[in-house]
Amino acid sequence: MDKLILSARTVLPVSSKPLKNVSLLVAGGKIREIGKTDIIRRRNKSVKELDLGEGILLPGFVNAHTHLELGWIKERLGNFDGFTGWLEQIVKTKRDGVSENSLTKSVREGIDALIGTGVTTVGEISSYGGVDKPILKNSGLRTVLYREIMDSNENEVDFYTLESGGLFQERLFPHAPYSCGPRLIKKALDSHDRNGVPLGIHLAESTDEVRFVRGEENGIEKKVFPLINKTPFERPVAETPYAYLKKSGLAPGAKITLVHMVHVGEEETGELRDRDIGIVLCPRSNFLLQVGEPPLKQYAGLERVGLGTDGLSSNYNLDFFEEIRFLHLLMSRSLTEEAARRAVHCATLGGAGALYMEEETGSIEAGKEADLIFLKPKNKSKDPYLSVISSTSQDLRFLMVRGNILFSDYM
Repeated sequence: MDKLILSARTVLPVSSKPLKNVSLLVAGGKIREIGKTDIIRRRNKSVKELDLGEGILLPGFVNAHTHLELGWIKERLGNFDGFTGWLEQIVKTKRDGVSENSLTKSVREGIDALIGTGVTTVGEISSYGGVDKPILKNSGLRTVLYREIMDSNENEVDFYTLESGGLFQERLFPHAPYSCGPRLIKKALDSHDRNGVPLGIHLAESTDEVRFVRGEENGIEKKVFPLINKTPFERPVAETPYAYLKKSGLAPGAKITLVHMVHVGEEETGELRDRDIGIVLCPRSNFLLQVGEPPLKQYAGLERVGLGTDGLSSNYNLDFFEEIRFLHLLMSRSLTEEAARRAVHCATLGGAGALYMEEETGSIEAGKEADLIFLKPKNKSKDPYLSVISSTSQDLRFLMVRGNILFSDYM
């Protein structure tokens, strides 16, 4: 529909204070007006209204890091000891192979899980030559599709032709410092310098990765490299993974999304802010893989900090409500009363910022695209941010992306 008035008792713009008894005029896929309900109705008498009632209208969630293609792998994994033990299992399981039907089924089921838990934007890592691409392009979700690059597939990847249009865009994603030699990372950074398309990379996830960049003995080279017939390669030596990335050619002003960022020096946080670098946290994955916790207190002053579920290879499910709740519990220890607002920010505007998409989505503002969800929390709080955090998929009543309704209990 071309125009629609959306009314709700509480509107949570995220970029500004909560509003009461407010309506939005949605037209052409964008939020055109925000104001008191009686005023919006008076100005737009012929426009159909959807009164959502008691509950919270807020920006759709941004799941900024997923591996939807890897849903099939979960049932093949057993117990493991830490990150490197998990990585060994992943390598062995992938080596056994998987059918395209299993991959597409994983992606479709993953998309259903995202929509069912309030996600309107997804950052997907594409590892199987684009099997997920047509499915996501037709999903109705706003999608950043990252082409995963490793030394092993360098010659199969197009570094310079990246599709962008509508709700869909492609980017490059060098996997990690240990799977991409310095030349490959530099090649990806050079591509970014040329076309300006943001990049992504897994970074600072585990202590073995820290040992790797320091040139110390580490489990990745000792246990994982032999499984993939990879030999240790010459590389810069750095104290931290972020310092390693800078030595690999990360230039000031580069738009790059760093995923995980658990092992970060305290003095590096200010530089991450000054360089305007995006960060995506995956707290449940970090907990499951026993890699530690990100420095949440240090990140509290950064705007481009988002949230991702990671994939089913390293998480229990793709339930974004559960991810927000877990992040809030971790944040509560250091951010106290600010934890709820900050967790919701990471799930919305922070995630959009981490993907460099904050001009399009992540908050309710006139001119932004109408990526919206409505929650009717059973466990309400007087603080609407806490009400969002206490919500579950059963409380989701409405979801739209660019003005297209993908889910509704009202229509």
